[in-house]
Amino acid sequence: MSSQINPMISIIIPVLHWKRPLNKKRFFMPRQTIVETLEDIKKNVQIPHEVVVICNGQDPELIEFVKNSLDINKYCLNGVNVGVARSWNMGAQLAEGEFLCYLNDDVSLGQQSLETLLKHFDDPAIGEVGPEGSYWKNCAHDSFLEGKEPAVTDVVSGFCFLVRSKLFHELGGFDIAYSPAGYEEIDFSYRVRHSGLKCLADPRVDIKHFHHHGVSAQKVEIKYLAKSIDTDELHKRNGAYFRSKWHAIFP
Repeated sequence: MSSQINPMISIIIPVLHWKRPLNKKRFFMPRQTIVETLEDIKKNVQIPHEVVVICNGQDPELIEFVKNSLDINKYCLNGVNVGVARSWNMGAQLAEGEFLCYLNDDVSLGQQSLETLLKHFDDPAIGEVGPEGSYWKNCAHDSFLEGKEPAVTDVVSGFCFLVRSKLFHELGGFDIAYSPAGYEEIDFSYRVRHSGLKCLADPRVDIKHFHHHGVSAQKVEIKYLAKSIDTDELHKRNGAYFRSKWHAIFP
């Protein structure tokens, strides 16, 4: 692996699949993989950065790729799928950047996209920034940000977002009670706002999420640690936990 000293941004990518399973209902939609995502970073991210990959998959091809990719600066090979929140926390522990960029492995980055998002931190009132955001009422999704201009939102979407490393650690990282996945990024935005800072979305950047073949777009069984849960049950469980945690604070 190559190394960088004190990078400005640590790009943290959890990965579970070498070749993302096809969603048969969305077979016609393109699939982005960790390979294309790393190529986008190499080609389009010009500011100092490091790439930190947390590998939860057991596919031998995936493990071999992660171990040998020259575009990955640091990695962690987990013996089991530890879930999103733990993976993100692990990435933060390995990161050395002043800023953390959490990125799904099915997201493409265009020219100057991260650079544009990073500039918003010139405003000390901003705690979290991403390309997409939404508004919530009574701990439930109300609407997505519309329009083409940057705006303060209640929640920054979890497929790509930036936060200061110092703030992330002050807030205690992501809540692993949401494992294996779902609501952990929403919970984090709520904690950013509860700390007195703002969440901001900038839809002008060239960042695309190819979510159609992801776990959240399908009804599937997720295996993690020594457990298993289907996506419908997971959504209900995590939604109930999220509401019990935040309803009294953000009614």
